[in-house]
Amino acid sequence: MKTYNLRYVDEKHLISFINNNNFSLVAGLRADSHNRVGNFITPRLHGCYNPWEGGAFKFSAGRGKRLANVFAENQHLFASSRSFILPTTQASNGFYGLEAETAWNYGVSYFQTFRLFNKDFDVALDYYRTNFTDKAVVDLDVSPQQVVFHNLNGESYASSLQLELNVELKKHLNLKTAYKYYDVQTDYIAGRLAQPLLSKNRFFANLAFETHILEKGQQWKFDATYNWLDKQRFPFTASNPIMAQKPNYAPAFATVNTQVTRTFSSVFEVYLGVENLTNYQQDNAIVSPDQPFGSTFDSSMIYGPVFGAMYYAGLRFNIK
Repeated sequence: MKTYNLRYVDEKHLISFINNNNFSLVAGLRADSHNRVGNFITPRLHGCYNPWEGGAFKFSAGRGKRLANVFAENQHLFASSRSFILPTTQASNGFYGLEAETAWNYGVSYFQTFRLFNKDFDVALDYYRTNFTDKAVVDLDVSPQQVVFHNLNGESYASSLQLELNVELKKHLNLKTAYKYYDVQTDYIAGRLAQPLLSKNRFFANLAFETHILEKGQQWKFDATYNWLDKQRFPFTASNPIMAQKPNYAPAFATVNTQVTRTFSSVFEVYLGVENLTNYQQDNAIVSPDQPFGSTFDSSMIYGPVFGAMYYAGLRFNIK
């Protein structure tokens, strides 16, 4: 016999529906009154469904609204010769002539555990999307000498698809892998373009091994992580002199990080590691580095490591 619960929690403005067997649903509604944005409502919906053992579907949808503080959120652009251009007209409900950002977001995810070849697996698949109806656009493609802030005129969205697969290869040896597809598009003044310096495809793998914990807490831990990022779009630089131009895209690259930890007791351990073991370094990271006060100087176009391999060591004390 199935039982159901319907509950209204006044202090949180939530309504929850629970099927004690395999389904739950939580709906929320928030009302705000802001001195700049005015009155607005943000609804939210979350749900979870367990169709069978080890499997779970989750979904969510809702609306968000916020004020973009464009100077605080884009401080890296001050490390360039770009002029900051703001709208000449005042916004009715925002900062610096920019309207408050409003977006609808929704998504689904699925998680499953299973056993195959005498090994324990778990897999997770997520898809989420955000559609902006209003957005404070940071436009770097009008001119290499300007960053133009303007309100959205057209469409802007972000789609994210992620697949994770984790497996215990043998006792104390675990492999975690993930692939992420991240597509962010905005209608800029120059047209619809991908967000600059954002990789659309990414891959991650982590291999971790731990020895048995001995009587006094002694243990070895070994860890290696591989990260791969696809090409990333550079902002517009074609109007610069040739020596100060960037290609349309930065190349794909990969990094490897490793660490070895020796635990001597429950309160003390030492570790040794390497970051960027492949020694990858971005070429010509700074545009016009010999002219720091020139019109083409720009140190904000960083897409990858600017230093080579970095070795480090340390110790940890756990205070109980």
